[in-house]
Amino acid sequence: MENPTKPVSTFSVGAKYGVISAIIFIVFFIAVAAMGLNVFDNKWGWFRIPVSIIIMVLAHKNFKDQGDGFMSYGQGFAVGFWMSLVSLVIGGLFTFIYVKFVDTGAMDMMMNEQRDKMAEKHMSDEQIEMAITWTKKLFWPIFVVFGLLFGVITALIVSIFTQKKNPTPAI
Repeated sequence: MENPTKPVSTFSVGAKYGVISAIIFIVFFIAVAAMGLNVFDNKWGWFRIPVSIIIMVLAHKNFKDQGDGFMSYGQGFAVGFWMSLVSLVIGGLFTFIYVKFVDTGAMDMMMNEQRDKMAEKHMSDEQIEMAITWTKKLFWPIFVVFGLLFGVITALIVSIFTQKKNPTPAI
């Protein structure tokens, strides 16, 4: 007699790999900060993109391995969405706590670099101060929105390649 197994859920796999993703990015964040570099520099995105894709592919593989070996496009998207959301919440909370209580100079470093770039473009002091003021106000909402948007787009694209349709539809 076969042992009936509980079907794996997209949330459980997505949450598990979201935690793994958050841990990897937190370690990377701490390493960059320890080197005295700007943790918010866009060049670090080139590290995040391939790592996110690899983790999502592994999450999809895990979903198929724990289930019946198949994964629809929608299931792949759901795993990727939950992975991104969990990673964003954990990583975002860590980042917020870090820049508010551990290294309050991290945001100042980013703002100073932005100020220098704007000055190089010959913006007036008034324009620079207005831009910095709005950057401070909108930083966290943009962090969340673009973080989730990046995760959703990644899930949409990766799921195209990792889906494995069941040739025999369920009855």
